[in-house]
Amino acid sequence: MKQALILLLIALGMQPSTLMAQRAGAWKSYLSYHNATCVAEGKQYVYAIGNGSLFSYGKEDNSLRYYSAEIGLNDHQIAAIGYHPSEECLVIAYNNGNIDLLGENNSIYNIPYLMSNAAVQDKSVRAIYPNGNLAWLSTAFGVMAINVQKREVKETCFLGASVSSVVIQDQQIFAATTRGLLRASLSDNLIDPARWQSVSIDIPGASPGDSLRQVCLFGGELCLLIKNKGIYRYNGQRTQLLLSHATLRAIKTENDRLIAFSAAGELYIYSSFAEFDKGNVPGIADVSSLSDNTTFWIAAAASGLTAIQRTGSNSYQTIQSNLGNEGPRYNWAAFLSIHKRKLYVAAGDRWTDRFNRPAAVMTYDLDSLKWSSLTPPLPGQDATSVAIDPDDDNHSFVSSWGEGVFELQNGSIAAHYNHTNSALATIFPPSPNYIRVEGLTFDSNKNLWMTNTEVAAAIVVRKADGSWASLAYDDIANAKLADKILIASNGHKWVNLVRSTKSGIFVFDDNGTIDNLADDRFHYYSSLYDNSGDIGAREYPCIAEDRKGEIWIGTNRGPVYIPVPSQGIEGSMTCRRIIHTDEYGLLDYFLKDERVNAIAVDGGNRKWLGTESSGIYLVSDDGSQILHHFTTDNSPLLANRIQSIAIDHSSGEVFIGTERGLISYMGDATAGSDSYSNVRAYPNPVRPGFDGRVMITGLMDNSLIKIVDARGSLVFSGRSTGGQIGWDCRNRSGRTVAPGVYIVLAAREGGSETLVTKIAVVN
Repeated sequence: MKQALILLLIALGMQPSTLMAQRAGAWKSYLSYHNATCVAEGKQYVYAIGNGSLFSYGKEDNSLRYYSAEIGLNDHQIAAIGYHPSEECLVIAYNNGNIDLLGENNSIYNIPYLMSNAAVQDKSVRAIYPNGNLAWLSTAFGVMAINVQKREVKETCFLGASVSSVVIQDQQIFAATTRGLLRASLSDNLIDPARWQSVSIDIPGASPGDSLRQVCLFGGELCLLIKNKGIYRYNGQRTQLLLSHATLRAIKTENDRLIAFSAAGELYIYSSFAEFDKGNVPGIADVSSLSDNTTFWIAAAASGLTAIQRTGSNSYQTIQSNLGNEGPRYNWAAFLSIHKRKLYVAAGDRWTDRFNRPAAVMTYDLDSLKWSSLTPPLPGQDATSVAIDPDDDNHSFVSSWGEGVFELQNGSIAAHYNHTNSALATIFPPSPNYIRVEGLTFDSNKNLWMTNTEVAAAIVVRKADGSWASLAYDDIANAKLADKILIASNGHKWVNLVRSTKSGIFVFDDNGTIDNLADDRFHYYSSLYDNSGDIGAREYPCIAEDRKGEIWIGTNRGPVYIPVPSQGIEGSMTCRRIIHTDEYGLLDYFLKDERVNAIAVDGGNRKWLGTESSGIYLVSDDGSQILHHFTTDNSPLLANRIQSIAIDHSSGEVFIGTERGLISYMGDATAGSDSYSNVRAYPNPVRPGFDGRVMITGLMDNSLIKIVDARGSLVFSGRSTGGQIGWDCRNRSGRTVAPGVYIVLAAREGGSETLVTKIAVVN
């Protein structure tokens, strides 16, 4: 049957498609795994933390695996990891105290005990030490033991001190703490702080600032890392200097080796107290060696996960490097935009001041699925926007919250515009580091418009001929945060003034004469009003135009929209608020106590609303219906604070910038096409076991869709959301359709039906 169907497809002019697109409703995180800081070698995999996220390298198949909430992890921002050899399990401790146990078979078990313990304020985990069937966690409050086999917390010991590491010797546990070295018998009640006794250790020449940093066990003796001094051996009676080194970063023992490393990248590997090798790995932050004591896996900061192998005395060769560095460089996604199947992420941020982040721009190619970054970042800080030349995809402009605007050609800086060579102004003349530029956008004549904050002329233009103009409107002079410039479909320009002094909405029309303000029309709204009066908003974080030409504005009192945008320029504009039924069954304004930070309009004219603390909403085109509400509790969303949203209208993928990084949701709406010439369905053919929806895309907007079988019997009908519709391979009775070829017909309102594609369902 399957062969017959494929032959029929070929006869009909179709080829079986091997395209595997992301399924509608699927989530995909785009986390940064750069800057590797922790590593733990396991049996099959080497695990590493990069920028607070977990990835692994398969030692046998050379595979890279990336872990996040959508594949089952129960939290974000990992503080520490430790591999438990006997249980073949990775213990994962998050910043908030949550704990996951990740098996090498990818099973995940969550232990939320510490996270949910309200009595513990600082839940930080410093290190994880496996012993027997237990994993001992060194924490900010003391020590916690987890029975990995039973997957439960065995005991929690509050020691009144922060613990950096523990070790077990001869049925005694030793803890390196901010109170010095503590010791207790494993047979005692460890929960009782009185059972933990101080160990007096004499460190010759030590000063009060030379504190105990770490403890580990090597060669039958305790090894102590003393700040500003180095490593000392302690046999229970006396101490002896092993390595004098003032800047050692950490020590640990694995696979019968004592490993020490410094902030400068010096690596010391002891096979005995009398023998050691020395190497150098720049950026070294952690080391692990479990299976082969000549191979060492290194978390090497910007160089990612790296492996070196001993080739002789004091001689090592690099056998792996830069593992985990394929994704975005940073987890900063406050500013997103999409241009011709490329996602641009400006990695800066700002509020009352700058965030002092590198002026980095990251690019994700939606066809090749590869990330790239400007290397090195631009010579400034806090990139805030990217604008691509409409005629040259390799020509772009990047704004920054301090250093003005950079012009790029083929990834290299072609010009740097500031107060000395453009119409841009600095807040504190003559300082070049207070030229705060936010929104960048091209108009249809290739003029580049931008906002310049806290200066007299808040609107600046780099004209198509390369000359500059400043538009000084008194109403918005010295506004504290002039954000984006939206050029509406009628040519009017809208600026949202986000906060504090002169917040509000500014609408203007330059009348096609940029240099002549005398013929401009404009109006400044310090407050927005609906039919009942001032809505009470004082912050205006975002603004967007929908597919009907209505203007949507995000405020600190929820979303509003302007049904007659042309009134904006006249000074007679009124807005409308959205009314929903609240949790008590009463009518109330939607999100009236929530700030809306981002608004994006999808191909079906539905609105995606990103909030300050309530996650992200998808609402119907008029806002009256909540179609989805995603939070960290009911979805893999990385954080409930949403900063930016950008939609790829060709696929429906919704990119969501959160305070913890970037994630996407595959929406079911795409922009409508001009014709039915490029309609496709995926997956196609539909193979056994598929339980999702076949997506039919490339349709004209709001098409009426019918799907019929080979006999012409109707099995499905519906309307496309924008240019796309999904079919669950069921007939009108809800039963799964039989194998066969199904014909998709489409029509516009009042138009004739057109055969647009065929779908094969195989068994």
